[in-house]
Amino acid sequence: MRNFGKKGRRGLVCGVWAVGIWFLLSVGVHTGVSAAANLPLTIPQLSNSSSVDALTHGDLPRFSSHIQIPIYIVQDGDTLWSIGTDHGLTLDTIRFANPEFRRNPDILLSIGQRLRIPPLDGALHDVVAGDTVESMATRWNVTPAEIRSFVPNGLAGDAQPIPGSVVVVPHGTLEVNLPHPGATAGYAFAWPISGPVSQGYGGGHQAVDLAGPYGASVFASRGGTILSTGWAETGYGYLIILQHAGGYITYYSHLKGHWVEAGQWVNQGDLIGAIGSTGNSTGPHVHFEIRLNDVRQNPLAYLPPR
Repeated sequence: MRNFGKKGRRGLVCGVWAVGIWFLLSVGVHTGVSAAANLPLTIPQLSNSSSVDALTHGDLPRFSSHIQIPIYIVQDGDTLWSIGTDHGLTLDTIRFANPEFRRNPDILLSIGQRLRIPPLDGALHDVVAGDTVESMATRWNVTPAEIRSFVPNGLAGDAQPIPGSVVVVPHGTLEVNLPHPGATAGYAFAWPISGPVSQGYGGGHQAVDLAGPYGASVFASRGGTILSTGWAETGYGYLIILQHAGGYITYYSHLKGHWVEAGQWVNQGDLIGAIGSTGNSTGPHVHFEIRLNDVRQNPLAYLPPR
């Protein structure tokens, strides 16, 4: 398995895969790695459309495959986003290819860390006993046909995956959303997410932490005007501050990102951001504060009971 360092990573679109013991399928171009005799090498990019269609329609024989995924070695200054961008992939694709980042992609990378680089956007599934094409499709929110149609998987017809192998899941994604928390009559504030309280108010923690999956939607607890959005240097990470009538302000922090801008009016229950784990955070959650005249309040005194 070849290691790709920073020198050549910008030229790598999808990497080179060894498929089976008799067939080498190339799905990208990698520069900066010496080849025998330094001969010019042009390798066609394999997309999940025309090129795969050509393979599926018999231009190449069907086979039972064992896919070797290229490995990228993390360099100083790398982020999951920059690595994905340099390889023509989304951040979520890098997440879903590397299990340690599926729950919390905001954890810090380490220089020398090894990351798997898929050939196209989607996910990598490490097959265990009992896995089927159908169960993998359900897990990754795709159809079985999408998995079978990617020829290097070797899963045409009724074939099933072999435990210990790796399956590419084109367009695969994990379901991350929680049910909308809704509003309750008689309460001015609503829960920003429907996830459980992971840390309550008190003992120096003048907020409530609400746990949820990375990327799940965060909603405005009450209607008002967005005061600010963006990175806060005080440990909050990505933070949204929302101003309400009567001197109230709400804080939503450790977010993955925000879908609103300063000065924008939002209604109670409007989508404003997504759960992350930025700043001083131990895992995906929302640090939620209610302030009255800039004095922190116990949010549980304002939120409807569960």
